[in-house]
Amino acid sequence: MKILLVNPPSGELTMGLKHLSKVEPLGLEIIGASVPDHEVRLLDMELDTDLAGALERFQPDVVGASSQIVQTYTARRVLNTAKDFNPNILTLVGGHHASLFPQDFNAPYIDAIVLGEGVPAFQEIVARRRQHRDFTDVAGLALPTDGVLHFTPPRPLPRSLDHQPLPNRALTAAYRSRYFYLFESPVASIQTSMGCTFPCNFCSCQKFTNRRFIPRSPELIVEDLSRIQEKFVLFCDDHSFIDAQRMERLHDLIVERGIHKHYFVYSRADCVVQNPALFEKWARIGVEIVMTGLEAVDDSDMNSLNKRSNVEINERALEILHRCGVGVSAGFVVLPDFTEQDFERIDRYVNARPTIVLTELTPLTPLPGTDLYLERKDSVLTDHREVYDLAHFVIPTALPQQELYRLLRKYYWRVVWRAIKRLRLYRPRYAFKPHMIGLIFGALRVAMMMRQAHQVSHSPIPADFNNTEERHIKPRNGIQ
Repeated sequence: MKILLVNPPSGELTMGLKHLSKVEPLGLEIIGASVPDHEVRLLDMELDTDLAGALERFQPDVVGASSQIVQTYTARRVLNTAKDFNPNILTLVGGHHASLFPQDFNAPYIDAIVLGEGVPAFQEIVARRRQHRDFTDVAGLALPTDGVLHFTPPRPLPRSLDHQPLPNRALTAAYRSRYFYLFESPVASIQTSMGCTFPCNFCSCQKFTNRRFIPRSPELIVEDLSRIQEKFVLFCDDHSFIDAQRMERLHDLIVERGIHKHYFVYSRADCVVQNPALFEKWARIGVEIVMTGLEAVDDSDMNSLNKRSNVEINERALEILHRCGVGVSAGFVVLPDFTEQDFERIDRYVNARPTIVLTELTPLTPLPGTDLYLERKDSVLTDHREVYDLAHFVIPTALPQQELYRLLRKYYWRVVWRAIKRLRLYRPRYAFKPHMIGLIFGALRVAMMMRQAHQVSHSPIPADFNNTEERHIKPRNGIQ
């Protein structure tokens, strides 16, 4: 059979990283690799929007789309277009948001919503389709039927990711030279684990795996790394270093194989404090920046997020990474009661700590499926999915939103100039990279969008999107 996998574009109202990075759709590369007996193509619509041409040229039997929350409407349009092109095409959607909030995909032109880690379910669906058999008993699906979502039995979460094939990066061969992450290009991505065991109330990652950590074995990770051609690798994990022993083993295997790369990795600050020697080792084999959510500069704000950490731990983590020569990309949550004094406090904190080379100022966002959403869903200002991008204010704030976006613009320009100086982005290593002009225009685009961002709470939901109320959804036990 012919299978077309589609990475939909982010929505038009979406700000932030959409304009500052383009990374490979790793989940779709893994899904594509899981059905080697079929002809698979991948359309990355972040870089190529010719869906009609792809359908006409390829004539697929199956079209599958992934969906983060800001891709909700575009993913639905992809599958609607596929059904209009050929009603016999089997249409599937999966991914993070589709799993946590499947009611957003209750549409007659979608045949199945794949919930959770989707490789086994996708393989079974494709096998049934090839044999012209029904797949309504395949575990881990939500099936739109006459306006009602029917859930098949939950599929237990795997103990590891070792059942997944290595990504088929040949599927994105046409795009790879155009993938970048901030100031680095070309960039490859890798997944070494899934999930997190911590209960932060704003985070959807731990909900996706029911607060379980699901690793891939170091042996398979290093095999994947050895196949990557790009020098810069982004770890697309929720918490790469939560299992220190596993990362010790992975470090040793990378050294044994003589792999030389540069890495961006995610880690909690308390993990750095608990494993300083481990981070020293990884610094020697190429870790350049650790991305971590410092979240706040005082413990009262930290406690409101159920972070189970504190500012003292953050300080110790920064000291350790500074000694290792590793930069930090630090995330801070912008709470609804923030004033300019709060922005100024964060800016002074960052300015006094040279280890922090990048800073992210993230408006508190109740993502559907999280504990925070359950607490705040009655007060959200908009359900427009394109603005759930961790860059818009979607709940009431103390200051007028127009003033808050002005403050974001003001302090983000400080973030940019600080990054240029601390990372020395004027060096030829960065200044002459082909994507840098696009990155600059992307930053300017975000700044311009922020001038109008206070108006998006009044933006209507797209006319072709009729959100299904929960009363039309049959209960389920959840992903196990």
